Amino acid sequence: MTTLLERPTGPADPAGSADPAGSADPAGSAGPAASVGADSAAVPAAGRPQARPARDGFLDTVRAVALIRVIVWHTLAAVAISWFVASMPAMFFVAGSLLARSLDRRPWRQLLRTRLRRLLLPFWTFGAVVLVALLVVARLEPGADTALSPLSLLAWVFPLTDPHGSTWEAGWATTPLWYLRCYLWLLLLSPLMRRAHRRWGLRVLIVPIVGIFAVDQLMRHPELAPAAFDAVKYYAGDLACFSFFWVLGFSHSDGALAGLDRRARLEWAVIGGVAALVWVRFVRPTDLVVNDHYPLLLFVGIAWLAVFLAFEGWIGRATAHRILGPVVAWLGRRSITVYLWHPIAIVGAYWLRATFAPSLPRPLVLVLVFPLVLVLTVLFGRVEDFSAGRPAQWWPGRDDGTRVRRVGDALGRHLPRRLSPVTALVVGGVIGAVVLNVVVPSGAATAAVGAATTPTGTVDAGGTSGTAGGLALPPAPSAKPDQADFGGADGAGPVPAASPATAVSATMVPATTTVPAAAPADDTDIAALTADLQAVTDSWRTGKVVDGVELGVMLPDGRTVTLTSGTETGGAALDPAQDFPITSITKTMTAAIVLQLVHDGKLALDDPLPEIDAVPGLSYVGKVTVRQILDHTAGIEPYDQSAAYQAARNGPLTAATALALIKDEPLEWAPGTQVGYSNSGYLTLGLLAEQLTGQTYQDLLQQRIFDVAGMDHSTLDTTPSAGWAGFSAGGVKSTIGDLLAYGDALYREKAILTADSLAAMLDIENPFNTGLGAFPYCPCDTVDGKKVYSSIGHNGGSATLQWAPAQDIVIAVDLTESLFTDELKQADVAELLTAVEAAVGT
Repeated sequence: MTTLLERPTGPADPAGSADPAGSADPAGSAGPAASVGADSAAVPAAGRPQARPARDGFLDTVRAVALIRVIVWHTLAAVAISWFVASMPAMFFVAGSLLARSLDRRPWRQLLRTRLRRLLLPFWTFGAVVLVALLVVARLEPGADTALSPLSLLAWVFPLTDPHGSTWEAGWATTPLWYLRCYLWLLLLSPLMRRAHRRWGLRVLIVPIVGIFAVDQLMRHPELAPAAFDAVKYYAGDLACFSFFWVLGFSHSDGALAGLDRRARLEWAVIGGVAALVWVRFVRPTDLVVNDHYPLLLFVGIAWLAVFLAFEGWIGRATAHRILGPVVAWLGRRSITVYLWHPIAIVGAYWLRATFAPSLPRPLVLVLVFPLVLVLTVLFGRVEDFSAGRPAQWWPGRDDGTRVRRVGDALGRHLPRRLSPVTALVVGGVIGAVVLNVVVPSGAATAAVGAATTPTGTVDAGGTSGTAGGLALPPAPSAKPDQADFGGADGAGPVPAASPATAVSATMVPATTTVPAAAPADDTDIAALTADLQAVTDSWRTGKVVDGVELGVMLPDGRTVTLTSGTETGGAALDPAQDFPITSITKTMTAAIVLQLVHDGKLALDDPLPEIDAVPGLSYVGKVTVRQILDHTAGIEPYDQSAAYQAARNGPLTAATALALIKDEPLEWAPGTQVGYSNSGYLTLGLLAEQLTGQTYQDLLQQRIFDVAGMDHSTLDTTPSAGWAGFSAGGVKSTIGDLLAYGDALYREKAILTADSLAAMLDIENPFNTGLGAFPYCPCDTVDGKKVYSSIGHNGGSATLQWAPAQDIVIAVDLTESLFTDELKQADVAELLTAVEAAVGT
């Protein structure tokens, strides 16, 4: 296989052609690049210069495909889509390839001025529209949710840092702008990068590769990172990751990749794909979204670029196709506009769905998204023409008179020929205000989504889904999975693999502090509260297209409100008295029993795990502590992810047979250095509790949990289940009423645990922000050096149980579908919990 680590072999600009006016990606130039088709697998013979087209069809097509994939990904946010095409690596590769040619033939200052004009004018127009809308909302509904920070506005002028909006817009206007920030940094660093590439060729890629893995290592081991790392980790990670593809684009422009024939390019595709799978298998990232992990993005990006390059000639000819050609050309001339405005189109599409067709399957929302993208692009695309120094057109297309162009020209005759910048801003401001104020109702962001760490390092969006009004939006574009962030009030919730949903509350207090809300004083108030909760639940269920919801709330004075919304999936009526599997909420009960045994002196949290008699010879005995198992930092492999599980998954499993599947498996990491959700650990603790007490786990539950809390309708389900052990990791069945009683006894009355033991359970003063069988729900903050959070609890299957200490209420929810499906995100359930908290607090 031909190596990539070689010096550039081709001339910088053999054709000597000038850049056309089109843009490369959301900020680049669509000029020609040295593209040697792998179909021919040959370099042009010496002495026979090859004529080059005005545009590079291969790069134009790759950019167009990447843009379409961006829209699809942001619309649906399904994990599988993130593995398809790898749009960001492709877009930075195209931008680097196109920029290299200009760097070699134009003065740097002139090139910088041209590129900044192409980038900033469309960005300023978009920013003006968004800020006008946000200022209007802030004026009409002043508050913390709609306030704009004056300092954050500086990034709207020159985006060296990420532009911020207000919490109200929930990241749908701002989080995708990380791309422009990263592009701008790479543009400014390009002269140095180009000189280094000229001197060392692709060997220079060693630098970003080292950077990628260094950033990833520090992100997975925050205890090793310097104090300032958290503020810059995504800036550094983006720069390292995408500079790799930027420089690879340099080599493509120079013709240095021409020595790789199709077979060699496909070999690199296989290498990238295999590396990605190996990374997933052994590193076990907390989710499988490619965009959320820089090494994974590197591997998948290499794989897809190698596939594109393997069919470079064929892809380049797509621009000559009578249908594909106009589409590619149109996206090339409007790429900045499409990228900037497509999130607004997505919000509009989901609003149309929620208003007129709430049962419309999520994939079909794309049928609404693309026309809205088209409308917004037509309205604002002329700014992109002006910024590129070309004649302004309503409907740009290929220059050879295609049918699409003729249709566009016909439409253009009915639109004004001139649109002044002032008119554009006024029209845009009105449109933006209408879109944001109608599509995203007032207070949507805080009422519906929590703040989360995004790939840009901002805290605008939340990683949570949606806005108020039942839009059922996916996570905001470019939002990272929720991570516990106690640096300020905008922190996000935790997601150690398969952890609970991140609920959101407007108030944050320490877990040890109780600030009771004013309880309803009489039955009339209870009736009014019940009506409010019913309306909230009905609205959420309709928007999320969930068949049925059972909700229970225990108020500070001990009174409860229980209600249902909708029906069972088959149409039968919901029955709040009917029990259901609470699955992983069982872990809180196991943790409570273990902490009781610690209090009784039968074991210590930091002693090594003793031999488990029921499964002798477990490889991790003596290597991990009870505390590490409780907070999921032990590194014990989940039994259902082991190689042996595949042969056992169709038969019933017990705790002992499940643990036998991983009996000889090594720990996945050094105990205490990482966090990763593991059912195996909690099965081990259940067997340990039986061993220490001489009682069955079922008897321990009955005597130490059910009887104490008054849970008369709860049992341990011992029915054999294929591929599922249940038991102390997830075997309890309960009811909404019993869950409320349990939450009350555990968190509020301290009837199950002593105050000291409960404090140990809720102690999250560690780098991973995990308790002992409990997870904090954000927004989070640090007050007087202590981490505080809005609520705490656990999810399991289709149920969730949480305690909100600020209001001293317990909330229990059960749905007719799992909290862990692609259709329903855990964050969607957080919206319901937040709305319930708000209703009780009013």
